Amino acid sequence: MKVLVSIFEELVPLSGGGTPRISNIVRAFVKKGHQVYVAAAISKRKEDAIEELGCADFLPLLRVSRLDAKKMTKYLYAHPQNILQVIRYSRRIRPEMIVSHNSIAGFGALLVRRFTPDTVTVLDLTDLLFQYLESYYGSGGLMRLIQIGGGSLEKKTILDSDKIITISNSMRNTLKDYGVNEERIEVVCDGVDTDIFKPVDARDLRDKYGKNSETIIIFQGVIDPQDEPDLILDASKIVLKKHPRTSFWIIGDGAAVPGLKEKISGSGLMNKFYFSGWVSQTELARYICASDIGLVILPNTLSARGRVTLKEFEYWACGIPVVAPRLPALEEVVKEGETGLFYEPNSSQNLAKRIIELIENKSETERMGEKGRAIAKERFEWKKLANEFVKRCEDFERN
Repeated sequence: MKVLVSIFEELVPLSGGGTPRISNIVRAFVKKGHQVYVAAAISKRKEDAIEELGCADFLPLLRVSRLDAKKMTKYLYAHPQNILQVIRYSRRIRPEMIVSHNSIAGFGALLVRRFTPDTVTVLDLTDLLFQYLESYYGSGGLMRLIQIGGGSLEKKTILDSDKIITISNSMRNTLKDYGVNEERIEVVCDGVDTDIFKPVDARDLRDKYGKNSETIIIFQGVIDPQDEPDLILDASKIVLKKHPRTSFWIIGDGAAVPGLKEKISGSGLMNKFYFSGWVSQTELARYICASDIGLVILPNTLSARGRVTLKEFEYWACGIPVVAPRLPALEEVVKEGETGLFYEPNSSQNLAKRIIELIENKSETERMGEKGRAIAKERFEWKKLANEFVKRCEDFERN
């Protein structure tokens, strides 16, 4: 089968977000003997990207950094250009199937289908992209119009794609509420590469950045306003009163980081926080291994209620437990008291309480981390999940 895989993010090298998922899906298609073409942004040579992924060809798209504070504005220029590139490319290669990551790329696939009506469109939906624009620019003016228009585009993509593969049963239920027939929806969760994320000796990082700390709390990834990272600062004030030898590591970068640093500095707590900036996946795994407790921070919104994140799987694979918001999709993967604890969304007091519970029970913290490691290898290994994704696509194409 000739397959085009499209993602409007930087795929080579991996840039977080949906890129670990898509890179593993591409490799799984290639391994199964399919003729795979890829459309994505890269910051390497095209030839190097082809060699790394094993694909037949690669269409480089316009790149917008996920760490750029003005990325939403830049997307307004880049995404239409990328859609046009994908249409032109598809008319030339005539794929039998297009797998598109999230709704903007998926809308491009629907336009391709107008020119090649036999092309099957599979939407890989891990997020509802137009649910959180207010977090960046508020709810008025031009952004409000973009939110309304983009939301309509997203809904059309969801309703008109031939097949949808999403990440949770909770997101499946949301899509059913949109009017999607249940038979068109499959679920393949996110996961982790346990060859990269695994327990390693990272005492050098702990000694360097967490000196004299009894406990290190880590939050990592692309840190954007919709993640509400201020919750970590508010919770830290409570935790530090009871356990002053606690450090908070922010590993990653994003639009929310400058404001968060300013607030931490204003609170006089900069000596309790460490910001690494963006790091590679290999280095991220070392930071997690040097930590004791991992955080997932999400608000109680429609999009977040359907999302799992990469974070919890990466924490578990490295052997530490997670403290995560009690949201439906996360409740599907995090087991209370087994692999982590839940806090009530948007509550810094409850977040602090759950962190303190783990700080004060080291044996339980270690037990949950070990259990998480076992579950990550058993249920959430990327290779298994990517193979399952490809199988669902193959079955759909045959039927």
